[in-house]
Amino acid sequence: MVVLITLVQEVLFGGVSYHGSSLGELAIAGPLTVLSAVAGGFVAAAVAGRAPLGHALAMGVLVAVEMTALLATGKLDGPLWFDFGAAGSLVVGLLAGAWAWVQVQARRAARAGRPA
Repeated sequence: MVVLITLVQEVLFGGVSYHGSSLGELAIAGPLTVLSAVAGGFVAAAVAGRAPLGHALAMGVLVAVEMTALLATGKLDGPLWFDFGAAGSLVVGLLAGAWAWVQVQARRAARAGRPA
């Protein structure tokens, strides 16, 4: 997730921020960042083996810890609603990716004729 988000926000757009990015950049970088979180959740669930949603949730807790640290140190760039929305969308993306992994596994199990 971190690699993909860095690729999207830093490499493709040269840094994304509420005040420093155009509306068009935010409109493209935002969904790509969420898709990066979905990919991260999917990979975390695939690697986890057991409790795939739990692993994605643990990653979401790390996002919340990072957000809290940035807030406490005054390093947030945008308005609070923007930064909390960004962090929240990452958590939702992580869980969506893990859920997608669970669905893929359930379909594979159903095709093989065994319980998920």
